[in-house]
Amino acid sequence: MLKKIKAFRHRLIQYKQRGKVHSDLDVLLATAKENRQLEDKLQWLVMVLQWIRYEGSVDSHLEKETGRLPVTRLRFFLLVLDRNPNWKKDVAVILRTVVREVSGLELFTETGLPKELGLWSEMVDRFMMKVLPTPPLDHELGYLFWALFPDKDDPLWLASIDNVTFDKLVELFYYEVGSEEQDWNRLGADLEDALVYLVIQVRAIGLAPAIRYRLDKPSFRDSAFFSLVRGLEEFLNSYHSGDKTQTLEKASRFRMIVWECRQELAQVHKHLDEYGVSIDLVFQMMRLRTYLQRIDSLLEILLTERVDSKKVTSFLSKLVEENQDLRSITSLFSQNISLFARKVVERAAETGEHYITRTKEEYRHMLQAAGGGGAITAITVYVKVGILSLGLSGFAEGFLASLNYALSFVAIHLAGFTLGTKQPAMTAPALAEKMQDVDSTQGMENLVSEIVHLIRSQVASILGNVLFVVPTVIFIDTVFFLLFGNHLMGEAKAHSAYQSVDILGPVLIHASFTGILLWLSSIFAGWGDNWFALNSLRKTLSRSPGLRAVFGKRGARNIAVFLEKNMSGLLGNISLGLLLGMVPEIMKFIGLPLDVRHVTLSSGTLAGALPVLGTEFLKTWEFWRAVVGIFFIGAFNVGVSFGMALLVAIKARGINPPQRRAIRKAVVGRFFSSPLSFFLPVGASIEKKSSQDQGH
Repeated sequence: MLKKIKAFRHRLIQYKQRGKVHSDLDVLLATAKENRQLEDKLQWLVMVLQWIRYEGSVDSHLEKETGRLPVTRLRFFLLVLDRNPNWKKDVAVILRTVVREVSGLELFTETGLPKELGLWSEMVDRFMMKVLPTPPLDHELGYLFWALFPDKDDPLWLASIDNVTFDKLVELFYYEVGSEEQDWNRLGADLEDALVYLVIQVRAIGLAPAIRYRLDKPSFRDSAFFSLVRGLEEFLNSYHSGDKTQTLEKASRFRMIVWECRQELAQVHKHLDEYGVSIDLVFQMMRLRTYLQRIDSLLEILLTERVDSKKVTSFLSKLVEENQDLRSITSLFSQNISLFARKVVERAAETGEHYITRTKEEYRHMLQAAGGGGAITAITVYVKVGILSLGLSGFAEGFLASLNYALSFVAIHLAGFTLGTKQPAMTAPALAEKMQDVDSTQGMENLVSEIVHLIRSQVASILGNVLFVVPTVIFIDTVFFLLFGNHLMGEAKAHSAYQSVDILGPVLIHASFTGILLWLSSIFAGWGDNWFALNSLRKTLSRSPGLRAVFGKRGARNIAVFLEKNMSGLLGNISLGLLLGMVPEIMKFIGLPLDVRHVTLSSGTLAGALPVLGTEFLKTWEFWRAVVGIFFIGAFNVGVSFGMALLVAIKARGINPPQRRAIRKAVVGRFFSSPLSFFLPVGASIEKKSSQDQGH
């Protein structure tokens, strides 16, 4: 019999390709009675759905667009059965057999719901579903459901089934029920079991430490998650007693508990800033939201005295959509990473706020801080020159360069100075945080003003870095020359320095690559801050017996507070040093000639080479091509790191494309109306005062 089914399925595909499927319904219905085994019946149902879904020759373009064609074909299918009682009885027997022999528990508790306990195991499970052969259809009802409704348009036409068609479909299940089939409908009992199963799952997840610690509850018994099981038991007892009034009362009480669970879940989301966020925690929160929604849907169906077509079709449509989504690895990744990314970039945004200047005084302070950063970078330049002169292996050279960069960047951070190219990746999340109110005129104006402040801050920081690193490098070389009679840099190295930033070379590729590394360092910074909060390290370190024994209680507390305030900056600067020093060496090892070009470091290197080459070198094209190269290095360092950080931030915050276009248009309009404000603090104090007045 199975061979006949496969042969018919093959013929059905051939007819489908020739546009002759319409004439094959009678052949399909004629084979219904021949299906003896459960697997044959399930395969037959799959072919019926293929016939209903078929869109080979569509006369109505409107029906194809709105997804009503399958509904039309379903009506025709039921009409043919009404005219052929024998076929109708055979189909009804198949439907009742499937409902009786394939448990509906999996349909309600697994179809469309995450199966694994963690994100990575769930991702592996979805990957294995894609690569392994499909299990037999009777293995699990979820696989049958996928086989019946694999098309992305299935939820649309299922939801559009009208009441009359749905009632006829329900009647088909009950058509000429024999005495041996009286107990065929197990869906009601399976639905109750599914509620019990899901409530137990929700209670276990909701009372887990990762969720419970983020709730303001003195005891876990006070949590709504703890009350779920008792609430369901009371409802089911009333439901089985037949007392409708008490059943509705207990159902209302149970729904209130489910609502309270959602409120507690929202409270957990608010506390993610304080306690930190992990990917596994985000996954468990997603599971809880999905399970609570499924519980609500099942309860709604159970309370309905008569089968409600709209409720059932809406539930089935949602079930199909969730089941299709369940097989998507991309969907799982985006759903869980988005919240984690948002919280990480929000922590970067808190740091980024310190890098945005809004008044003339703040602009002046930024120039001074950038000047200090440039002065320290001058020392970094000559330490790097000394490392290169040692002739070490690539790994050793990269390691020492990383150590040099990391110590330099940490010193700049601890001294309260700034490195201009680090700012874009930090300020972009701070900017995205202000994009929520761009639909209003005032919100758009405030955002554009913030963008102007940000760009002006970038100009000030890079300008301060370059203007101070150049004279400091020349001063150090001059002192060394007066003391020892030699320059710190050799002539070959000096020429090589100018060639490395020549605008006619690959400098733009290297500058863009450096921008990517700058952005990655900001991700490490946000992750480090989140990790510190997630593990409650401030409390742990302040109460550490080891730290208290060495530094005392106050010393241990001061260390914990210092690390809490500076973890983001320390980890961001150390990671940036490692990336700038080691990644180029790794790239060379694997055969990719990618190098780093950092505007402040490159400017300092060129300044150190200038005394070696003499003033006559200023008249050469090689010098001016290098100057142009420095300008573009700064632009690409800032542009790439800022662009990537902003893209991640706005995606994590859900800023849609029309809003992005409106923002770009508003920024261009502001530039043409007041271009100088993008570079100098013209009217900055006035803007500050205006925003303060609006706040009052």
